[in-house]
Amino acid sequence: MKLSRRAWMLMAAALVLVLGAGGFATWRYTNLFLPDRLCDGAVATKDVQQVLGDGRIEVVQSRLAKDRAEPEGRCVIKVRDGADLTLQTHGVARSDERSLVDPAMSQPDRGPLGAFANDTGWLVLPSGCRKPSDSASEAFPDRDADILSADVRHRGKRDLMWQDNPSKETPDQEARSALARLAADFGAALAKSSGCGSGDVPDMHLTAPGPAVELATDGQLCHLPGVGTGENSQELAQRVSDPTAPLQSCWVYSQIMSEPAIRFTVTTDTRYPAFVAQRATLDAPLPAGWRGAGSNGAVHAECGKDDLFLHLSGRDEFVAPSDKSAFSTPLFTSWVNAVAAQRGCEPVAPQ
Repeated sequence: MKLSRRAWMLMAAALVLVLGAGGFATWRYTNLFLPDRLCDGAVATKDVQQVLGDGRIEVVQSRLAKDRAEPEGRCVIKVRDGADLTLQTHGVARSDERSLVDPAMSQPDRGPLGAFANDTGWLVLPSGCRKPSDSASEAFPDRDADILSADVRHRGKRDLMWQDNPSKETPDQEARSALARLAADFGAALAKSSGCGSGDVPDMHLTAPGPAVELATDGQLCHLPGVGTGENSQELAQRVSDPTAPLQSCWVYSQIMSEPAIRFTVTTDTRYPAFVAQRATLDAPLPAGWRGAGSNGAVHAECGKDDLFLHLSGRDEFVAPSDKSAFSTPLFTSWVNAVAAQRGCEPVAPQ
């Protein structure tokens, strides 16, 4: 049957519509034409997809500094109708919680310091990648690098500051590993671009998150014999980091509080103390009978060939009640000595 010219025109118009709709759908909902790497070639698209999930990916902002004096970087990627990923550098103030290590987070077991949850994480940039500060109150000459944060914001959820705490989420180790690779790749690209590092991507493998929150017994806090407040505190819970994590942390909760009442952190990594304590604090003389140096709940002391750093923070009623120094409390003294004994060191606090 011979089709009329009008029929041919209608079929052609229908075909154009179908192809147009298909092309629009391909453009809007797939990543068919997306390059293998994003953020000026800094990060792998497959890792972005692992973190953000399905959907049309768009790079909203991408900047890598090209000046060693200003080693800053920022890249924002979003999935249409989905989530946003932000990678950016930060100068970390002492009150900033970016460098705290929730025991539920996973850490690189080699290479740079860092910690990652499903949707948030941080990584220390290569040495020398640090923007100088003009403010004397924020200038920390003992810190040799800034931190790179990696944050995912899911649309429809509350703001980042109210997103689920890592201690309350079900760990997704694949998503965490992908987020860590993104941070490592972006940090290396920034170091190369700004001339503050070689640009080598560190080889990282993440530790497992610490076991689930469990009931805690005062006098056995953090699974260490003798560690407690000395007051037989009741209704305590705790979470302890994985034994292989470079930054060992133990967070203790009072069951009437949503935030940890006590944070214990131990490490032999020499870079971490500068992110949580001033050099003047770390070098201050300790009370009589103590071994090492420190103040304000921070101590570092020799432990064999290592320099052991111990840091205690939290709510005053637990850490330093009645305006006492932490060094005079059973909690701090029992903990530092228990850690020293566990690692085969001499006692740090007087016995």
